[in-house]
Amino acid sequence: MSLHYFIDAYNVIRSTDRMSEGPLQAQRERLLRFIEEKRPCGNNEAIVVFDGKSGRDWNGWPGATRVVFSLERDADTEIKERVDAMSNPASAVVVTNDRAIQKWVSGAGARVMSCSDFLKAGAAAGAPPRSGKPDAATAAEINEQMKKIWKIN
Repeated sequence: MSLHYFIDAYNVIRSTDRMSEGPLQAQRERLLRFIEEKRPCGNNEAIVVFDGKSGRDWNGWPGATRVVFSLERDADTEIKERVDAMSNPASAVVVTNDRAIQKWVSGAGARVMSCSDFLKAGAAAGAPPRSGKPDAATAAEINEQMKKIWKIN
């Protein structure tokens, strides 16, 4: 069964200092890059819901992750309505730390994932496999540093 992740964007962004640094546009892009590069949703559909309007600085997102702005309402309402409209809410995973949303979507039959678990899933999924050897670029950099230390041309 394919899952549908609904991500309470600003809730995830504000859950960690790393995501919430810099201007709003940079925060949005950092979250979207994290989702696409680290794949905390696996190969499942990811819908990232931002509160409000996109604003003048938003030029769209070229990646596969779907981006939704809740416009005149909050992201919580948008997520609840999307889960409610699903024929099988059990295939939904809602990523948020907001207890009210967690309670509501759980009651509707959806799964809940905390922001920290979501970020951990991405960190674990995005970690390169450990072979005991550095990759080629790292090995070349180490070799160049050693040549400088030992003054070898």
